[in-house]
Amino acid sequence: MFKQLIVISISILLLAMATGCASSTHLSTDYGRSYDALFASQVINPDAPQDRTPVEGMPGYIASQIYNDIYIPSLTGTKDSGANGSMIRGR
Repeated sequence: MFKQLIVISISILLLAMATGCASSTHLSTDYGRSYDALFASQVINPDAPQDRTPVEGMPGYIASQIYNDIYIPSLTGTKDSGANGSMIRGR
């Protein structure tokens, strides 16, 4: 009796697993377009490797201030707003 119960249980389990594998999902013609659009939007300037001019951006002292006053406290859980109370100090 116990052996028959195990055989029936295993049969039902295999049948359920086979049913899950048998269903095929038909993808629409739009499948993958969001990925392609996202990838394409990330390519701003494909000729960037040939352009050797330096990048203009944030001055180093401001980047360092942001790193020390915002990024590090967010990792350590402390709330430090800088020495003079402002988040970003000028020169």
